[in-house]
Amino acid sequence: MLAPAEAANLRKAVARLFGEPSDAGRQPDLPPQSEGAVVSWMNAEGFTTARGNPWRREVLHRLLTNPRIAGLDPSGEPIEGWDESVLTPEQFRRLKTLYDERSAQRAPGREAHEYLLTSGCAVCDNCETAMTGARVHSDAPPSYRCPPPTETVASCGSVRMNADRLEDPVAEQVLAEMLKPGAQERLEALQADVEAEASRLREHIAGADVRFVSIGDLYGRGLMVESAFLAAQKANKEDLRASRARLRYLEPMCDLPIGGVHDLVHWWNTVPHTSKKALVLLEIEQVRVLPQPEGNNDPHNRFRIVWRQSAA
Repeated sequence: MLAPAEAANLRKAVARLFGEPSDAGRQPDLPPQSEGAVVSWMNAEGFTTARGNPWRREVLHRLLTNPRIAGLDPSGEPIEGWDESVLTPEQFRRLKTLYDERSAQRAPGREAHEYLLTSGCAVCDNCETAMTGARVHSDAPPSYRCPPPTETVASCGSVRMNADRLEDPVAEQVLAEMLKPGAQERLEALQADVEAEASRLREHIAGADVRFVSIGDLYGRGLMVESAFLAAQKANKEDLRASRARLRYLEPMCDLPIGGVHDLVHWWNTVPHTSKKALVLLEIEQVRVLPQPEGNNDPHNRFRIVWRQSAA
């Protein structure tokens, strides 16, 4: 359930998307804004999601494209007894039209595949190297492959699987897992673990300047030789880079719609790709891709899922 303050902030966000005044009697002073610009404004104002996290574009988009925000079911019919509407049905339809128009205005780019299992999720079962998304040639279908070995990566480079043959069966298993008894409680525990780690990383990143100043102070007072000072600076920079990368990996897993599975398939079919990937990463530790077995074309025999376990 949305808190009244969060609902009011969402109405202000929608007003900015339309370039309309959000307060009675106030003249519009901005042109229609993009979702990215609106999210930047919301975070600058200190608005947070119901879980207390900063807003992200995909989280706002997911909320505003869910018909329940206007008290409607997936077919556009009013939900009887629904009392959590943020927008009117007419506002929701106008918003959908706005999104459709903006989508049509985007210049078509080179066709690209949004990989579901990158970011270290899909790994080669032969050598445990993270698989990358690639095409054998420009006209080939997108696929996952174990990268060729290099001086720094001891990969085998011998395992490859078409993306659709891997992603679709994995998605089926993830959705099936969410329909099992106790799935909601398990996912809530997993998300709590992720949010706790993300919170610790934010604090750690925020303290980076203090750590750098402390190192410089020790060096300036002659309590650290130059070689140690340079090594400490380098280690802190690498730590900061790794922490930021880990936080970018974790943040999409926050603010997922965990709370019932009655409209799970509709959610999966309508949310942005980033939300699907976030759910998969929350559920799965690894998808281990096996070499092609002789005489067996069933894609389910090409991978093993290592499910993520809660720390609770």
